[in-house]
Amino acid sequence: ILFFLFACKKSSMDDLVKVPETPAVKDTTAKAPPPVVVIGKIVDVGTGSGDLSIDGKSLPLKCNDKIRIAKGSYKSITIKNIQAEDGCAITVTNNGLVDINGNFSQMNLSNLKGVIISGNGDPGIQYGFQFHDNSYRSIIISKPYTSSTIQYVSFKNIQDYVISYDPKTVYDGSEGSYSKNLKFLNIRCENTSSFLQFPGSVENGPIIGLIKGLEIANLTFVNSSKVGTVVWIGNVEDYDVHNNRVDNINTENNNHNGIFHFMGNGKFHDNYVSNHQGNALRAWTYSIGTPKEVLIYNNIVVNSRKYSAFETQSFENYMRGSVTYANAKVYNNTCGNLNLNKDWYGNVVDVYNLEGGTCQVFNNIGFNFPAPNPVTLISNQQSVTKPTESNNLYFTSIDEVGFSDKTTFKLNSSSTAKNKGQAILSLLKDYYGVARNVNKPSIGAVE
Repeated sequence: ILFFLFACKKSSMDDLVKVPETPAVKDTTAKAPPPVVVIGKIVDVGTGSGDLSIDGKSLPLKCNDKIRIAKGSYKSITIKNIQAEDGCAITVTNNGLVDINGNFSQMNLSNLKGVIISGNGDPGIQYGFQFHDNSYRSIIISKPYTSSTIQYVSFKNIQDYVISYDPKTVYDGSEGSYSKNLKFLNIRCENTSSFLQFPGSVENGPIIGLIKGLEIANLTFVNSSKVGTVVWIGNVEDYDVHNNRVDNINTENNNHNGIFHFMGNGKFHDNYVSNHQGNALRAWTYSIGTPKEVLIYNNIVVNSRKYSAFETQSFENYMRGSVTYANAKVYNNTCGNLNLNKDWYGNVVDVYNLEGGTCQVFNNIGFNFPAPNPVTLISNQQSVTKPTESNNLYFTSIDEVGFSDKTTFKLNSSSTAKNKGQAILSLLKDYYGVARNVNKPSIGAVE
């Protein structure tokens, strides 16, 4: 289906200035017709049941084409061999509710580039692809897989990894030796196992399973008593993990969990983690090439049974070849009611050896860390790397902070945290998108 787009525009000056008309001169020069703008065709697939296979080798797909899957209940969906041109995408979407349910029901993705799998094809359905009641994995990704997105999808009662990808490719700098620009957006998980499991490594020399550019945003992950780690990425450069909500997890799991656990470098910001066990983020830090940063900011982490809000750590056997240290900054977070079991330290951040990297800790609010703590209630030096602290505030109870309420953690005008933070020019907004005074920001995640 071809769509033609034409536009005309009247000058906004026509009503202000009247220019004298000149006699029209007839143009006898032959003109070519205006170019046709092809928005993309729609390809409808699926019968509403059974096993569906979408193979790009048998479909003449081009830039901006859209594949629509018919509503219904499917046992499996396979999407393979679709390679979009650089700078554009091919979309696979739903035409009504697409349900993938039952034991060993799954979606298999392989040999994809520039593919957007998006469950927003029907404006009346928030998550147009729904996976549920499966004892095995819901989405299995096989290499090559790059520059692709999964969004507007929900998962419920999944007992194995929700999405898994294990490329095992050794990085040599070439395009084919890594994945890039992977996005997981607007997803909901309830009563599931780990959401993402992407093994990878830089241990003892080879760089394996590298992802360059990873975004996880607007994930809602709730009511999962044994999940352990929600997201584990074994080798990533430049992650951007933001605006995710995690609540009521690990009530039956006592491992030293990192709810988000990343090896590499990137940003973790504007996330809300509550009623949980485990560090909200375990950042195991390193850089490939020149030293980069791990930035942890604008997060709200409250009500943990065990462990501090964040952890930063690196290892000597990472530092081989082109792999070097990363520097960490932990700032403008609001953290409270941590390690209520009182069987470990409860701090804003536990800092281990960063193998040459530094850790700056500033502008954080902490309240009610009831477990015994070392020298400072904000950062806990666990190894040789000594964190530097400034402009942090700790309160023995939530009532002392000056919150306007105890769920949004917004500050009232009389709070001692108001406009008392260290200036940071790059932090323009708070957790709720409210503009900050970058020269005198408030302490904590919320203005």
